[in-house]
Amino acid sequence: MTDPKLQKALKECQKTILTSLKALSSTPSPSSSSSIPPPLGDVVGQLLAQLRQSITALGLSFNPPITIDAAIQQLDKVSEYVGKLISCVLLASTPSTELLAEEWKDGLSRIIEEINKHIQTLETQGDYLSSTGIVWESIDNLLSELSKDELGAVKRRWKGHQGTVKDAWMEFKEILESSPEDQDEDGWDELDLGGEELTEEEKKRAEAAKPLLALHQILHSTIPKFIDQLPQDNYRPILKISTDFVDAYDNAVSSMHPEQDESEIEEALSEVEEISRKLAGMISDKSIAKWSERLDTEKKKWEERRMNLSSLKDAI
Repeated sequence: MTDPKLQKALKECQKTILTSLKALSSTPSPSSSSSIPPPLGDVVGQLLAQLRQSITALGLSFNPPITIDAAIQQLDKVSEYVGKLISCVLLASTPSTELLAEEWKDGLSRIIEEINKHIQTLETQGDYLSSTGIVWESIDNLLSELSKDELGAVKRRWKGHQGTVKDAWMEFKEILESSPEDQDEDGWDELDLGGEELTEEEKKRAEAAKPLLALHQILHSTIPKFIDQLPQDNYRPILKISTDFVDAYDNAVSSMHPEQDESEIEEALSEVEEISRKLAGMISDKSIAKWSERLDTEKKKWEERRMNLSSLKDAI
């Protein structure tokens, strides 16, 4: 690339967005306003869409032969849209919209990082089409189901937690459904890379725990329906409990793998139960009360099954 005007425009755009990233990375002082303008979420959505269009047009302008004036125009627009998005994040940094501001800030930081890499690719005349696609993806990740208020930000973060819990539940079902034939087909035995299967006793133990793990997953997936009951002061605490739940649930599923340790399983299930009861205790609804009753019933069955398995083991 030899055109000095285009080189200058690329450098200026890069400098502008990196300055924006630095401003975004610093901890801004909370706005004195107690709330944000209602249309601010819509504005952010529109700006992200416009930024995506400019990234597309920028890529097209670099299709040989490079259209220099068009490229410079789109670089200016990219700088403009990024600056406006930064302003929106700062406006959202109020005591009542902290989670919303965090979502926008994290998403925008990733976008700016990818735009910076994209400009470097353009400067070196690298694979700008692939680079354009990566920037699109970073924009789409924020734009898809963009939260526009604090409640929306809580629910979006919870949805991410739900995905992890669902993956763990699927992993647990695969543990139960695996068979020697499956292991042979995978070739693990031949490669000596694992492929262990549950013993009959371990499978019975995992099957006995299945209703408990199912109930915990159901509770976690149900909570978002009731979050709007909570005062905003409880949004961050309940998200912290949800984060703890995800870790505990994953540990409980991991304990069900072959070569089980009974005490480890018991400890893991107790931890999940403790956290689930904290979640249930934050919601006032008859369906949650019924869930608690069902958990008590299934826990009693689990204790009986566990004792029966222990008795059988001692007898053998």
